[in-house]
Amino acid sequence: MAIKEVEVKIDKGDDRGKVFVVSSMPAFKADKWARHLVKALTRAGTQMPDDALKAGIAGLAGVAQTIFGYLDDDDADKAFDTLLECVQIRTDPQNIVVKRAVIEEDFEDAETLSLVRAEAFKLNVGFLRAAAFQISPLVAALSPREEQAPTA
Repeated sequence: MAIKEVEVKIDKGDDRGKVFVVSSMPAFKADKWARHLVKALTRAGTQMPDDALKAGIAGLAGVAQTIFGYLDDDDADKAFDTLLECVQIRTDPQNIVVKRAVIEEDFEDAETLSLVRAEAFKLNVGFLRAAAFQISPLVAALSPREEQAPTA
């Protein structure tokens, strides 16, 4: 998978005028992030919604808030931190080559932080779908099955 980039120009709020560059993760890193996220969801007692999985990337992107809401704080922080590793800021609007990794001080508006995280999620959500398909059958196979009553 080629690294994709999306430019996010902030046009309102305290971060007006800032430009963030959001990149997809390299394949192995994205796969690891996705597997850890699916495992954390499993530990939390939930699973990826079947309808979202069937809807593909758009379906998973649409349920991101629900997905992250099931995680404990440490797992959510790890997932969000990994997404922010995909974000850089252009420090010189006149020179598009000049950019650096974001730091806390780059975000003055909470809405900006949510927006760039959402873009990073969208770029990497395909790996989440793949990980769910890899891990879910394994979890199902290892889970104890309820005995069914005999039918007459």
